[in-house]
Amino acid sequence: MTDLYTSDDEIFALESKLSLLEGTPRLAVLVPLAWHLRQRNCERSKLLADEATILLTQASNDDVWFRRNMARIALIHAEINWLKGELEFAEHYTNEAKQTFLELRDKVGLGDSYFLLSSIKRDLGDIPERDACLQKALEHFLEVGEFERHLICVARSMHNSAMRDPQLTLQKIVQNFDNDRNYPASVNAWLLSAKAIVANKIGDMGESCRLHILAHRAAFETGQIRQAILTATNAGDSFATLGDLDAALEWDEIALALARNNNWPGSLATALLQTGNALRLLHRYADAREKLVESLAVQTKIAGSRTYAHTLCYLGDLAIDLSAPEDALGFFQSAADKIIEHNEPVFLSDCWRGQAIAYCRLGQAQEAQEKIRDALKIAQDHHNLDEQIKCFRVLAELAKRFHTDKAEQIAAPTLNLHYLLKAYDLCKTIKDITVPADLLDDIANSYADLDDFQSAFAYAKLSAKAKESRRLVDAQNRAVALQVKHDNERHRAEAEHLRRIAKSEAERAASLQESSNTLETLGLIGREITANLNAEAVFESLHRHVNDLLDATSFGISLLAGDARSLHFVFGMENGELIPPFTTPIDHPISSFARCAREREEFVLEREPGTEGRFIIPGTMETLSLLYTPLMIGDRLLGVMSIQSTRPHVYGERERSILRTLAAYGAIALDNAYAYKQLQATLNTLRETQNQLEEVSITDPLTGMRNRRFLLQNIEADVARVLRFYEDQIQAGEAVSPGDEDIVFFMVDLDHFKSVNDTYGHACGDMVLIQMRDRLQHVFRESDYLIRWGGEEFLVVARSCNRRDAPTVAERIRHIISSTTFKLIDDIEISRTCSVGFASFPFLPTQPHLLSWAQVVNFADQGLYMVKKSGRNACIGISHTSAEQGEEFYNRVMRHPQNAADNGMIEIIQQKTHSLDDTIMPS
Repeated sequence: MTDLYTSDDEIFALESKLSLLEGTPRLAVLVPLAWHLRQRNCERSKLLADEATILLTQASNDDVWFRRNMARIALIHAEINWLKGELEFAEHYTNEAKQTFLELRDKVGLGDSYFLLSSIKRDLGDIPERDACLQKALEHFLEVGEFERHLICVARSMHNSAMRDPQLTLQKIVQNFDNDRNYPASVNAWLLSAKAIVANKIGDMGESCRLHILAHRAAFETGQIRQAILTATNAGDSFATLGDLDAALEWDEIALALARNNNWPGSLATALLQTGNALRLLHRYADAREKLVESLAVQTKIAGSRTYAHTLCYLGDLAIDLSAPEDALGFFQSAADKIIEHNEPVFLSDCWRGQAIAYCRLGQAQEAQEKIRDALKIAQDHHNLDEQIKCFRVLAELAKRFHTDKAEQIAAPTLNLHYLLKAYDLCKTIKDITVPADLLDDIANSYADLDDFQSAFAYAKLSAKAKESRRLVDAQNRAVALQVKHDNERHRAEAEHLRRIAKSEAERAASLQESSNTLETLGLIGREITANLNAEAVFESLHRHVNDLLDATSFGISLLAGDARSLHFVFGMENGELIPPFTTPIDHPISSFARCAREREEFVLEREPGTEGRFIIPGTMETLSLLYTPLMIGDRLLGVMSIQSTRPHVYGERERSILRTLAAYGAIALDNAYAYKQLQATLNTLRETQNQLEEVSITDPLTGMRNRRFLLQNIEADVARVLRFYEDQIQAGEAVSPGDEDIVFFMVDLDHFKSVNDTYGHACGDMVLIQMRDRLQHVFRESDYLIRWGGEEFLVVARSCNRRDAPTVAERIRHIISSTTFKLIDDIEISRTCSVGFASFPFLPTQPHLLSWAQVVNFADQGLYMVKKSGRNACIGISHTSAEQGEEFYNRVMRHPQNAADNGMIEIIQQKTHSLDDTIMPS
């Protein structure tokens, strides 16, 4: 029977067994190995499961055995899909396996199915089903005496409840687990995590850090990689609470590296979330926002999870820190909507308190009052003193800021002071707590504002005492954090030492096993080597396989130079260290590399210790056995490969045959790599030429501006971005409000340009057009598109622009062109004006899809036409009104824009030229 989780040693034993088996006997190992690799290495687990599926269909064993194994394979696929966030597929495969196990009356299989289904339900946000599935798994395991699996389930249920009710969870841990008993690592991954969360919630942060680290090790050692990532982030959170933000960030980055390595949405989101919060506490706000936004992005498949709600809440905290209460309000509201499904009232209270703070900063007193009182009620109903204190402090801030009327009987002179004193009284009821100094300062300041300086002085003294106590607590916390880190480093060093010993033994055993199958595996090695098209990769591959198959303290390759007169030592390793490159003449009298190249024959040298007079590379070890073989393609010499050992007489016929074969494969691979390098150089040249041609095709040859082809290639991405912005507002049921995401089209035409060509000639006209680019670049950003639309007409596409700024920007264009002279041949200077028409996309914010971007460009062109008709040297924009429009809207505006404006369909914006002066600056 296969365990739920197992150790790395068992994995190694299974891998060793598998290497000795062929055909259907491999099934005895394939399925258990695939099962235990499902989180350690998803891709390899899937490959092994696929191989087992093929072998199962070929085997002639009984139907029960076949179906039980196929159900186990389905469960492997289910867990891999769960890890990757493919929850629908994960649930499908799990139910398929569950049904088979039910028909076979396989209680262990049923328990494993429900255990996995509990994880899937958690990510789907269905917490009642999560707990129900875990309870069913527990019952099945208990029924068949699977005590380790049963204990894992019990410990996991403790882990699930620890956040919601730490005190009750602590009682259940004491009832179900003996504190003096050593439990298996698979159980400790959950049990220690549950204890750590409880320690965090009751304020024992040092113990919380220590337990989270132990839980992380236990999870990692038993292949519970997702739990290992979670415990690492929890360790970071506890270190942050302890005040050691460096250690917090270190553990968050451990979790993030592990999560990125596996790229599982749920784990990656949690790691990004905690890393973002640690960065926020370090005041690295930009980095924190980047991580939190990325966390939301990777949770698209699991938006119903608890982690998603936490991410929104942390974004709300960040927005408060950045003085962006509107953003904070949105985040806290969304977090509250999500967390209601998870039955975590204290977390909901936290979300509502965050909304109250945001409303307060926005000046919305009534809304703030409603939210903070709802939050306070939850905190009081669940006897959460810490949350009650925070709520009273928000109420105090509201009373002070808005001079709230006294809504209740109070003994204090002011409502603000009343709430501060209630918070203070609650603090005093909490055992072993130091009252926050800033609370005492607030009370002292409130008394001082009332001219009650005696009370103010008394609380100021208490504040000073609290600050001193806080310094002592902080010092103790730092000492605890240092001790935890010291213990962790010591355990890590011990574990690393044991791992190295195990790895050394494993490599030695693997080397002996592979030696007996060397000739059979050379074909596979040859295919791998010759598949490389990079010389460095060929060198590395040859070196790796030489080390696996032969005794080679030193390994080296010299390649023949193009003139065939010298050898370049291009790759060499000795005991893991690189040997520096050097060059040897082909006619060198004592160099063994040169001799092998000249003779084109393999040979072995045997040295006596201390031998002198031979060609020895300075700084390298004294080697006693040396084997050289030429790298040949037919009759053509490419170079020489050599292996050397510090032991005498180690290269017999078998070793020479192996190296000869590897050299043949290496020569073919190097020749292929050289040919591929030449091909790549040719392709790069062609690609560069193609890029140049592409650039020419989208650039106006006269002005260097972009042309219409460029616009057609690039505008759709900007249009899609803008439409998403408005669609999100509409789908969220929010009032549609234009922002900085609009695209504004400016159509610019030089007035009376024909007279330039007629008076000064076309060459001077071209000079004016070229200088137009400089004028427009002075007004617009590098990210905006400057398009030569045709003749003396230019289209400017202002990306990510606010449509309210369009009239001002249009006038800047008109002003800079009319106020700056154009320089022509022979130092002639002329002045010209321009006409500007403009319109914004989407034209109708509430109906973003009604008009295409090309139609909006036509509106800008219509505005330009209206300027021309009205006397030139002005700016006219066509803008929307609040009225909803139908399908004939575009045609009616294009036919009779003035009538459309008179009927309230559009607004014609005409910027008065005298409203701006010479102080206009480019945007």
